Amino acid sequence: MQIMQNNHQFFATVRMYKARFQKWGIEKKIKAEEAVEIFRQQTARAAVGKPTVAYIRGRRIDPDRLQRYRYRAAPLISKKIMRAEKGVVDKDGEPSRMTQVVCRTPSPSPSPDTTNSSVSISPRLEEPTELRIPHECMQILRNFIYGAFDSGMWEMASGGDTAEMNGAFTWQHYVASSQGLIRHGRIKEGFSLLGMCFDQYKRQLQRPDSMFWLATYKCAIVLASQNGKLGDAFLDYASKLTSLILPPGHPFNQLWSRVMITGMRGIREHAGTIFESYLDMWGRHVSSTDTNTTNDVQGLFVFIQLHCTGLLSYSLLETVVEAMIAGNAVSREAAEFLLQESKFRLVLSCLSRRRLKKAEALTKEIMSWLDSRPSDSYPDLRCKAAWLMFEVKERKGAQAEALKAGHSLLKLSVDVYGPTHIQTLEAMSAVENYCRRIGASKGAERMGREFENRWRVFCDAAEVQRGFPQQIDQPWYYRSIELGEKVEYVQETVNLFERCLKLSDSPP
Repeated sequence: MQIMQNNHQFFATVRMYKARFQKWGIEKKIKAEEAVEIFRQQTARAAVGKPTVAYIRGRRIDPDRLQRYRYRAAPLISKKIMRAEKGVVDKDGEPSRMTQVVCRTPSPSPSPDTTNSSVSISPRLEEPTELRIPHECMQILRNFIYGAFDSGMWEMASGGDTAEMNGAFTWQHYVASSQGLIRHGRIKEGFSLLGMCFDQYKRQLQRPDSMFWLATYKCAIVLASQNGKLGDAFLDYASKLTSLILPPGHPFNQLWSRVMITGMRGIREHAGTIFESYLDMWGRHVSSTDTNTTNDVQGLFVFIQLHCTGLLSYSLLETVVEAMIAGNAVSREAAEFLLQESKFRLVLSCLSRRRLKKAEALTKEIMSWLDSRPSDSYPDLRCKAAWLMFEVKERKGAQAEALKAGHSLLKLSVDVYGPTHIQTLEAMSAVENYCRRIGASKGAERMGREFENRWRVFCDAAEVQRGFPQQIDQPWYYRSIELGEKVEYVQETVNLFERCLKLSDSPP
């Protein structure tokens, strides 16, 4: 209004503008029934391999805007969208309004032989690749998710067996462990473990669980953050292996054909959209069925980590956490545990910024909470807290205290996991590396020999089992910082859990 007044001397009230816009059929918001119809048509067209552009009242709708609408839609509207995507028509729909919605195939760009002809064809502005690729990926993933759930491929035992999710998690954690070993100077062992992970990828590909594609996507980002060539090598390996093992029409081959267009740059740029859209659809499908698909705490680990790394919006994390705590899907004890896990991530962020005083205070808060629980509870968090104290003492330059904390970490890791577990070996490589850096050569050599003996046992077990010798149920230390968590996002997560716990304490 101000621009019209200043530049064009046109004066009108808000009411006059709204009346005129209504007469012209110009509306800013997408109506619920229009969104439902668009998603219905998109799914039907994607099932027969047709790309889609959507128009409402002749105006083209940005795919990103549609996805944002989906994330923020009320539960009732979300259920209508899901029913429409499955081909179910609600009785209370308003077909008269659907004449305003048009979904069609994008017009092809002019071919080279026509652009030089005597007929002048105006070039058409196509949807940019950076918008089209993630949108098409989400259409493919959506159909894959619905098909896998509806066919029972991802259905779990009613007892809550968590094996369904642990396949991708375990594989992903071994990849990250390989990078941890490399960082600690165990380069040969790190690349050997990475080779084992590449071999295991084939098994994962043949029977993917519901987190397989996200684990693949995240693995590419993690490897590229360590070494660009390593990330590119994984993309090349995974895409070619998929084309050899799976039929051309399989959703994963369709995904790779699009992802490889933009390469690693595109993967980084699209990661937030892909992760958030996938988890949103996955979560909505789970909540709308009786299928027991996963352990809720394990699922929340994924949401927390992705938000802390900036790949998941706070609004989606808040919605999930509040709903699960309010609905008792996550018990109070589990919520308190997740608060401590969030504090753990906050300590890591403080350490990376040399905020040692706050890091030590938070670590002591976590240990105090653990001391109030049975001694055999939360073994993973106890090990991670011990590693935090080792890191705090190391950063403070207190060598004697750091060595003491390091040996305590190793003893606890052996007690919890065993001497040849990959997580014990990774902790051992960190303490050995520290000994070498401070000149404690005798201790480092002794620890190095012990590491190599244990590593041989680990490799022998892997060879016998033809795969990973241990399953990893919870993220280990470096899993939390592999993508560079942002302190403001971690603090948001801590504040969210504290607020939810306070609300659960309040009388109704």
